[in-house]
Amino acid sequence: MTVESSLNYQNNFFNTFAQAWADRSTYHLYQGIDKTAETLRLTLAETPGYILAYDKSAVHELHDFLQQDFIAFLREHIPFFEVSDQGEVFFGDWYHRRQFGSIDVFARNIVQRTDAERAILPQLRAFAKDPDHFLDHQLEAMRKDTYQEVDRLHRQLEDAEADAAADNTAQPEATGSRVRGFLKSFVDPDQDQSSAPAHKPAGPDQSQLKARFDSAKASADEAFDAQKRQLQVGAAITRYEYQAVTSNYSSVDQFENILGSLQDDFMQALALKEEQANA
Repeated sequence: MTVESSLNYQNNFFNTFAQAWADRSTYHLYQGIDKTAETLRLTLAETPGYILAYDKSAVHELHDFLQQDFIAFLREHIPFFEVSDQGEVFFGDWYHRRQFGSIDVFARNIVQRTDAERAILPQLRAFAKDPDHFLDHQLEAMRKDTYQEVDRLHRQLEDAEADAAADNTAQPEATGSRVRGFLKSFVDPDQDQSSAPAHKPAGPDQSQLKARFDSAKASADEAFDAQKRQLQVGAAITRYEYQAVTSNYSSVDQFENILGSLQDDFMQALALKEEQANA
């Protein structure tokens, strides 16, 4: 491409983009953004800045204009989503509803930035696999994690009690052995005493282990009871979300496909609106 052809290309592009802005054509504005991003290998987030000479106020103005149509589309396209005028997307209108994410106007999708937002879809997939036992599985996983130290101390306590019981059983035999050893050493005082049975090292004190076990169990019980209520509330919310999804789509997988095709579906809706306006 020569200098002249390059300048002509840019001139034509900016004239077209300027006309799209004058016409307030969301469809043609997005077409200009997409074409520039593809040609210059820019991300969609970077492209408006390039087109508008990195003027932040101009980029914000373009963003706010485009946001209106994308929000309107989302509210209609996914009816159980509550989308604020600022672009925050909430899952449903029930009490304790969760924020699903925030819209990315230029990329035309929903971005999940927090761990809580990113956890929603995996939880929906897990719920879909076994709705009747979703909460039970969560409680069991939490129980294992919460009582890990308690279980370790319990095993130590059982081992200590077993060792103590074994020592008590062997006590009479040990007394007889000491008497026989005394008589043998009296008869043959020069015999190597190294053959005497070695004493087993003392294990942990049972009373101390029991105190540690009782303290750990009390703390675990308190933590488990506190977190159990949170899991119960969370499971109820996930159930509401799942029912919203399955009342509109055949499965969670289809819902995820809808989310993945938001950009294409939005552009098709804009194209159809443009055709109807020009008919």
